Amino acid sequence: GGAERVQARLSIYFENQGIEVHHIIVRDIVTYTYAGTLFNMGKLKNKSNGIFNKLKRLQALKKYLKDNEFDYIIDFRVKNNFIQEFIIANWIYKVPYIMSIRSFETAYYFPKNNFFASIIYKKAYGLVTVSKLLEEKLRTNYQYKKIKTIYNPIVESEIEKLSASEKPFDFNYFLGIGRMQNNIKQFDHLIEAFKRSDAIANNFKLVLIGDGEYKNVIVDLVRKESLENQVVFLPYMENPFPYIKNAYLMALTSKNEGFPNVLIESLACGVPIVAYDCESGPSEIILDENNGLLVKNQDIDSMANAMNRMINDAALHQNCASYSVNSIQKFNLDAIGKEWLDYLKITTE
Repeated sequence: GGAERVQARLSIYFENQGIEVHHIIVRDIVTYTYAGTLFNMGKLKNKSNGIFNKLKRLQALKKYLKDNEFDYIIDFRVKNNFIQEFIIANWIYKVPYIMSIRSFETAYYFPKNNFFASIIYKKAYGLVTVSKLLEEKLRTNYQYKKIKTIYNPIVESEIEKLSASEKPFDFNYFLGIGRMQNNIKQFDHLIEAFKRSDAIANNFKLVLIGDGEYKNVIVDLVRKESLENQVVFLPYMENPFPYIKNAYLMALTSKNEGFPNVLIESLACGVPIVAYDCESGPSEIILDENNGLLVKNQDIDSMANAMNRMINDAALHQNCASYSVNSIQKFNLDAIGKEWLDYLKITTE
């Protein structure tokens, strides 16, 4: 996912600056190339995942943190068990810690009770959000003061290398990417907008990349709408960049986001984007009519019209494509890494 990708990229930057980095992961899954030492707590988890096994892992975490005497802890996890997180934040973390809040759906990170939510991270060095809109939500809803927005980083050279391959299809297509565990990405909106647009009449197809329990619902919808020949499903893949690079546009119709990596990754590939102006992220990435189109939130007709503009206005599409890479320079790893160093008050030679 996006959090793990950011964690991995930052570790490479930090190590290049002479900073020792350790990763503590809670699931036995490693997807991205990273720098530093790995402590895989996922290997300590048993099938029952009962209270005694949880206490064993908590003790292992406490010991690892104590033995290594870290200067900072940056916590990228989803954290929605109040008692567990209160214990970790107040009794396990003994050095300055930073909570990374990565989704506008703040229930993934805070208790439902606003009082508990407002006190759980009081001892933190600070909270780092991935968008200005999310930062404002935390200030307003939970009254936290020590909040800073630092955007997700991107590595253009990495993307250029990963996207260098043959064109995957012999047809033009729009692209949608995301987990299909639930309907947060709203691929049903994307399919409906695609159907209402001029795309099919102009021989475009819609390619959807992702997996999850909700995928069967989306497949059934395509069958119901008799779009089997126009919508192509692909499974989750470690390297989707050849598909991104050769897309006509990237479309995003989510209910909410934090800071959608897929948008800046598409722009890094020179691909324009059309996205709902959802909470949060797209409005801080899209420069309307310069690298893509920002679409009225949750409005399927407006999304279809945005698709039509990209199809029928060749100059608009070309302008957005030509400016896309330049528009994301503020998100490059060196710039974002430097923001983290400044935030942590770390100086390097």
